[in-house]
Amino acid sequence: MRVRVGEKRGDGFAASIVGFIARAPDRRQPPCPHFGQCGGCAWQHIGEQRYAGLKRELLTAALARQGLTPVVEATRIGMPGERRRVRFSGLRAARGVTLGLSMRAGHEIVDLTVCSVATPGIAALLHSCRETAATLDALSPGRKPAAFQVAATESDTGLDVTLTLPRAPALADRERLARFAQRYDLARVSWRLPSGDDETPATAEPVVERRKPVVAFGGVSVELPPDAFLQATASGQAAIQEIVARAVAAAPKGKVADLFAGCGTLSLPLAGERTVLAVDGDAAAIAALSAAARKARLNNLKAERRDLSRRPLAGGELDGFAALVFDPPRAGALAQARAIATSSIPVVVAVSCDPATLARDLRVLCDGGYAIERIVPIDQFLWSPRIEAAA
Repeated sequence: MRVRVGEKRGDGFAASIVGFIARAPDRRQPPCPHFGQCGGCAWQHIGEQRYAGLKRELLTAALARQGLTPVVEATRIGMPGERRRVRFSGLRAARGVTLGLSMRAGHEIVDLTVCSVATPGIAALLHSCRETAATLDALSPGRKPAAFQVAATESDTGLDVTLTLPRAPALADRERLARFAQRYDLARVSWRLPSGDDETPATAEPVVERRKPVVAFGGVSVELPPDAFLQATASGQAAIQEIVARAVAAAPKGKVADLFAGCGTLSLPLAGERTVLAVDGDAAAIAALSAAARKARLNNLKAERRDLSRRPLAGGELDGFAALVFDPPRAGALAQARAIATSSIPVVVAVSCDPATLARDLRVLCDGGYAIERIVPIDQFLWSPRIEAAA
């Protein structure tokens, strides 16, 4: 392949393909008709064997940049049609509605007709949401097109859809959204105003709730807040839970801390065997976790709201824990890792969707005396140059 090197981007440089000298033997025909334009997938053209190796290399390279050389296990590969949480971008202009994902290396939206990574239920929303958006007064285009987002989560009881709209829906729009939910058997439809921070989006207001969107963790049902964080795939979630459970089972008897706990993906399964302190900064997530624990009569689980980036558990607060698990956002948990590094907690499990920040945090822990016993790449982000990992 011959490429033209462009501007610096991240740890490397952007480049554009000028032409092919010879095609690699492990190159294959991409399964999606939008591949090459849509920025959602970048690796559909890579054959399966090479693909698994490249995913593993994303993690080993990030670790090596921090001077860490543990044995990285084989990648747990995901499957098409598994992605159960997707955010689509939309634009309503005079010519119609565009709905999909941003163009590769650009901001223009690719109008998707299919999505090979999303669950069939979420992929089917592309048509129905486009059709509904064309009727909403809140999206009436003025001099400029009206931008919006559609966040869809597939729960155990149906789809939970949250629309980010430029202005509040009036009564007529709320009635249209209620009909939309009824026609396509959606569990819930909510709306919210835009927010500049993806990590802390604006609070969503349900418009219609036909059923509570529920997901079970460790046999305990949790009623999800609108657009709640959920591991991207059910198989990826199961892999993380298995790795965490195995590590915690090897720890001495005693209580466990689950930091950046969300709605209880890891806390609730652990509470079947241990006393658990679950901490997260998201008020809605902690409320959902607390309610689920009360309903299941899990008196050994305590949920606490706390911004761990600003106020990490530290010093004497970490005394007495037999194990600690942390699964932060992509920015990682540098302050928390520094606090853990000075503790005497016997077993720590780190979960992350960003190899660079995970490697940085693991470097801090290793400098504090910890050693990496096991690290597993988990492919929750199919056909993208991203990887989840548990260490």
